[in-house]
Amino acid sequence: VFMVNAPLPENMKYCPRCAAYLEWRPEGGRDRPSCTAPDCKFVFFGESSIGCAGVVLRDGKALLVQRGWEPFAGTWQLPGGYVEQDEVITEGVAREVMEEAGVTAKVNRAVAFRHSLGGTAGGPSANVYIVFALDYVAGEPEWDGDEIANAGFYSLEEMSQIEGVQGLSRWAIELTLNSENDEGLLIQGDGPMANRPGWSLFGLRADDPDLI
Repeated sequence: VFMVNAPLPENMKYCPRCAAYLEWRPEGGRDRPSCTAPDCKFVFFGESSIGCAGVVLRDGKALLVQRGWEPFAGTWQLPGGYVEQDEVITEGVAREVMEEAGVTAKVNRAVAFRHSLGGTAGGPSANVYIVFALDYVAGEPEWDGDEIANAGFYSLEEMSQIEGVQGLSRWAIELTLNSENDEGLLIQGDGPMANRPGWSLFGLRADDPDLI
């Protein structure tokens, strides 16, 4: 279905590359804001973001942080946040764990992801939220008392006594606790595709390295 004569997205009247006017043109099966300059070729495909969170286990307990800011201030969730455009995703989730909870951890595998449409509970833009299992390395939970109000390692039984533990976080923790370290999407460290600059490649365990 083409969106004909629809208003341009707010603050998207001009091309961000060359400053020429944008207009609606068919591209990839629907009308999209496109640059009118003949040599630019810019097409606006909408706004999107990548979020990440980390399940860090220590002695059978999972690391949780309590939100200090809205939305959902006071609730408990996995440490996480947005991945920067120029950031390796495994480094991004490890950074978020350190920033929010003061714990050093290393990505082991991806255990789950959630996609949300723009304008829904996931936020104003379309979002993919990837949950990783991380190996605990060092550190005791620390928090800033502002963005993060509290942090700690909790068992599932203890979580059941805490008000406001987010369901998505508990679900991801249960998935991690009930699976092995070689299950899920594993970091692919060998093979020509795995070693391409700028790539982070995850996949099911493959005994044949030629598959990568």
